Amino acid sequence: MWGRVLLGWLALGGVVLIALTAAVLVARRQARALTAPLEALSRQARAVTKGDLTARAAPSPIAEIDQVARTHNAMVERLAQLLQRERDFTANASHQLRTPLTGLQLGLETALTDPHADPRAALQEALESTGHLHHTIDEVLRLAGAGQPSTQTPAAVQPLSGVLGFAEQRWHGLFADTGRRLTVAAEPETQDAPVPGRTVGQILDVLLDNTLRHGRGRAEVTARSLGDTIAIDVQDEGSIRTDPAVLFDRGHTTGAGAGIGLALAKDLAETAGGRLALAGTDPTTFTLLLPPCGVPEVTHSL
Repeated sequence: MWGRVLLGWLALGGVVLIALTAAVLVARRQARALTAPLEALSRQARAVTKGDLTARAAPSPIAEIDQVARTHNAMVERLAQLLQRERDFTANASHQLRTPLTGLQLGLETALTDPHADPRAALQEALESTGHLHHTIDEVLRLAGAGQPSTQTPAAVQPLSGVLGFAEQRWHGLFADTGRRLTVAAEPETQDAPVPGRTVGQILDVLLDNTLRHGRGRAEVTARSLGDTIAIDVQDEGSIRTDPAVLFDRGHTTGAGAGIGLALAKDLAETAGGRLALAGTDPTTFTLLLPPCGVPEVTHSL
């Protein structure tokens, strides 16, 4: 009897031991299944804190952890967008302010070195340049803060003739200094067409700066009507062999420079509801298409 009882206890103990071993193995496996995605998420978080904004958490079979991973990835994506927007703003501002600041400096230096120069004329020119700088900063800030098409305020809508005239005034001397000619023309039906003046002015600055640096021969700016749409062509006698698919990519450049200008001009055109494209490669022709805008102001100045 005692022998059978002892064997029964031994069998029961064996069953308990086997069950306990199986429970420990299952618990360890489950623990690894729970901790592995959390450890991976922790590694990605540490990578982000070190500056790697490309780190992304992998999906998890556990719904709760997978939700945390998706939230983490969305947060990192948003941080990357904000950081890129700040970098783009810095690059855009430096690119757009370079030429006006250089012109302002040269004008003041010329007035100082010429004893017969009229100081009031120099001051008036400097005042106009600083006004243009203010508008440049406003446009770059608007682009950095919006990034989406926005409604133009009445103060920003101006006749096309005034915008073209002010662009010709700013760039005629710079082209003449290099021995090149700049002509600006507009079809009669387009001269009073209302356009977002500051935005169009910034786009023309980019295109004319690109023409001055990388083009050759005579430069022409022509405005024409395409029904309800206004087309502004900027053309020179040079040629371009760059793939149009990458020409407007930020960082791409056909010569010396940081490859910011054309990408900025394309973004500005889109915020105004328009489109900027390479219309011809030989000769180089860029075309800005603008949709109908609001009522123009009386003044023709930017």
